[in-house]
Amino acid sequence: MNIVLQRATTNEKIALTLTEKTTISNAYYLFVFESDQTKQSYYVIGNQTLNSTRINLFTITEGVSDPVNGSLILGHDGFYKYTVYAQTSSTNLNPDLADEEVEVGKMKLISDYVPRFIQHEILTQYRVHEPQ
Repeated sequence: MNIVLQRATTNEKIALTLTEKTTISNAYYLFVFESDQTKQSYYVIGNQTLNSTRINLFTITEGVSDPVNGSLILGHDGFYKYTVYAQTSSTNLNPDLADEEVEVGKMKLISDYVPRFIQHEILTQYRVHEPQ
């Protein structure tokens, strides 16, 4: 699974499938982001907005330091490895004290979201040949 976070923004509807991998009830999810460049780790308890048997939706705010309430300040733009832990604590930021690891993936932190759609105009010329 991949996550894209935009810097200095409330990133909504981060969709993961964690419930099917979680064995504890009423879990809180600790996200650990490790920078591919610096190897520095950042911790946040994801603010869960939907918890179903099929999907978990989270909101994570980048640019505010309040990790137990779904907000953090990350380092440089670029790629991060993320690990999500399920736990019974709503305040624990130490992955060694979490109950279980439930997912690992990649996250990309970007400064400005620029759509990757480029419009091209195709000019078509028709040649008409008239019989002589």
